[in-house]
Amino acid sequence: MTSPPRGKYKVSNTLLHPDGWLVLGLPWPEKTQDGWGECALAIAPQMIPRSIVSKEAVIALDLAMSLARNPGDGPGKAVFFSDVTLWLDKQGKDWGDLGIDYEAVINELVGAPVPQLYMTLMQKAHAILCDASREGLRLYYPDGQVEHVTEQARADVHAAITTSLERDWPPYIQGLIDRGALQTQ
Repeated sequence: MTSPPRGKYKVSNTLLHPDGWLVLGLPWPEKTQDGWGECALAIAPQMIPRSIVSKEAVIALDLAMSLARNPGDGPGKAVFFSDVTLWLDKQGKDWGDLGIDYEAVINELVGAPVPQLYMTLMQKAHAILCDASREGLRLYYPDGQVEHVTEQARADVHAAITTSLERDWPPYIQGLIDRGALQTQ
């Protein structure tokens, strides 16, 4: 019996190009560079074995995948955790109605042994990523200006994060596979 060749392996397209990602906002870091900070991480819900996470995390992952696959209701392929929260609100529900401590789910997913791509964002994009307010985010600047973040600005952040993930996810996953850190069988 021969062992597989070393180097690049041909991988299922769904690993390299998943149907969508769940993007989790992390605390804004103390150290930033030119207004940018590593403050988010993306996971591909379809890649996560449901047996390794709680039923509450499974619900969050399934809701995110549903939104990613629904062009009418969803924000596109990059679904923010706050998007799921806002969708629940439109249904007249919240995480508590589902018996879910959303902070515990976020912490569980951040700590899960699954591929996670950390992302560096500007502080404004991070604030938009984390915002689940009904009326939309208001940003207050030191000079006294107040900016009400529009739906278009939120859509722009979604588009930018999606573009980044579509560019960065495939080589990240391929690198994990090439190092033997991710099994494809």
